[in-house]
Amino acid sequence: MSEDFIRLPPDGTGKRVRAIYLPGLDSYEEVQASKPIEYENPVYAVAVNASAVAASKHHLTLWNDSTRYLRILAAMLSMHTTAAVSGFIMQYIMQRASAVSGGTALTVVKLDPRDPDPPAGISAVTGATVTLKEAPLAIFALNPEETGGIAWLLFVPPKPIVLQPSEGLTIQQYGTAGVGLFNAVMYFAVEGIRP
Repeated sequence: MSEDFIRLPPDGTGKRVRAIYLPGLDSYEEVQASKPIEYENPVYAVAVNASAVAASKHHLTLWNDSTRYLRILAAMLSMHTTAAVSGFIMQYIMQRASAVSGGTALTVVKLDPRDPDPPAGISAVTGATVTLKEAPLAIFALNPEETGGIAWLLFVPPKPIVLQPSEGLTIQQYGTAGVGLFNAVMYFAVEGIRP
């Protein structure tokens, strides 16, 4: 995509462009309208709340079995406890998935109620069996201890992570059990317009 222009015929005889008239200068300024691409694409969220920690558990997995492309915009991860605990920093890994089975279904919700429902085939689960596709896209560390440092974090990738049809994205706990409860929210768009 590159910048270009159109040539207009003399005033009053054809095409028009939007402009702002500046009376003090007796001139027109062109109007430029822009907004983030995701304002045009419908955006959804899916969350897992109070997921019991467990070694190698896939806490939140988004699966795209539709014909559309999904754009992962952000993920928020956090830990919480219901009593005083003595814990340690725990690792969580975000990776693409090539297969997902089982697990407990999670609800995908619209950010804007005027947006269409998600296309059929888009689903999310917790506690699934997942086949990982490639190396990690992101690695997080959270500390569940009540006096610990990091209890939550927001991950916004430098560019949206794109999921093609028959592909998923999962957040998996590393191979140690730990303590506490894990929470995560993924925000994603269904691609209608791409940059």
